[in-house]
Amino acid sequence: MEISQKTDVNILRRTTFSPRVKNAQIQLICGPMFSGKTTHLLNAVNEYRAAGQKVFVFKPKLDDRYAEEAVVSHDKKEVEAYPVSKSMEILDYYMNADVIAVDEVQFFDEKITEVCEKMANDGKTVVIAGLDMDYLGQPFGAIPQLMVVADEVKKLNSVCAFCSGRARFSHRVSEDNGVVVLGEKDKYVPLCRSCYNELNT
Repeated sequence: MEISQKTDVNILRRTTFSPRVKNAQIQLICGPMFSGKTTHLLNAVNEYRAAGQKVFVFKPKLDDRYAEEAVVSHDKKEVEAYPVSKSMEILDYYMNADVIAVDEVQFFDEKITEVCEKMANDGKTVVIAGLDMDYLGQPFGAIPQLMVVADEVKKLNSVCAFCSGRARFSHRVSEDNGVVVLGEKDKYVPLCRSCYNELNT
């Protein structure tokens, strides 16, 4: 099969682009609990900083499990962060940064998608991490919309607590009923699809 190479067709009206726009992107890291989402986020933060980029890190104020003003992974890596209650508050800070990182993005309100798009459209690199599903196996918060607008989506897996297979689900082992219940291994275990379905049927 031959593909014609038309040299007389101008597909772009502009042939040069400013550096401000060239590197703009939204990177989404998602998966179940204990899959290394925050660790991946912190690694990205450290890599951008090592490259001389100015990075601002944000987290939802309600997540104070480890620290009020830091993002902390399960393996105790941490970086200083701004705790915010509403996603629009991020726009008060972002213009002075080259890169914006946001952890636990599923806990933010629906405006977080608009906020991430605005920052990327203004030439910023936006790295976000969060749970893609809640404990009921349903899409969590604005994650579906963020998957659509993201330039890159990295889906991580954990290790199933029962069969050691690839875990995609965060199974709640406590008696709490709310969708948003902060906790660690005292309240959640990662499960593969088969084990999750067996426990929930």
